[in-house]
Amino acid sequence: MADTHENHRPGAIAPEPGTDPRADHKAAKQRAFLEHLAITSSIKKSAAVAGIANGTLYFWRERDPDFAAAWLKALAEGYALLEMEMLERARKGVERKIYYHGKHIGTVRDYDHKTALQLLRLHKETVALVRAAQAEQAVEEEPEDRLEDKLKKINVRLRAFRKEKQRKQAAGQKPDRGERNGALHGR
Repeated sequence: MADTHENHRPGAIAPEPGTDPRADHKAAKQRAFLEHLAITSSIKKSAAVAGIANGTLYFWRERDPDFAAAWLKALAEGYALLEMEMLERARKGVERKIYYHGKHIGTVRDYDHKTALQLLRLHKETVALVRAAQAEQAVEEEPEDRLEDKLKKINVRLRAFRKEKQRKQAAGQKPDRGERNGALHGR
């Protein structure tokens, strides 16, 4: 079955699984690439494992927005996994065997303090960015909250004014000058 130009167009409807062996083969290769990419963050190694030429990968990424999005997602997952591994190593260290005259005599746990400090610095920067975003959001919300509180107070005073006006009218009293103008003075 020959591919038509329609099958290569971005946004073209993918054929049903099992109806086009070439499309199924391509999808399986793409899945293998993306799964390996999420584990290794290496495009070259993932392409080799999936048996796909680098040029083909980049062609697919350029032509298929869904594949491009899945590629970015797999890379993000790979970097998150790498970050977790580095945190684990920084916290628990790595065991290293000690040899003396070719014989294994013991094991020590090495800690990569340089990496740990870099991770802490990055974490500190991330926390600072999150706090700045939260502070900015709080500042943006504050005027609205204050305005809302003021409007509530105004509405409470307005209701009280109207009730007092109705009470005076029911009692046959004349409204004072401020009430005639529609405002309460001194409150």
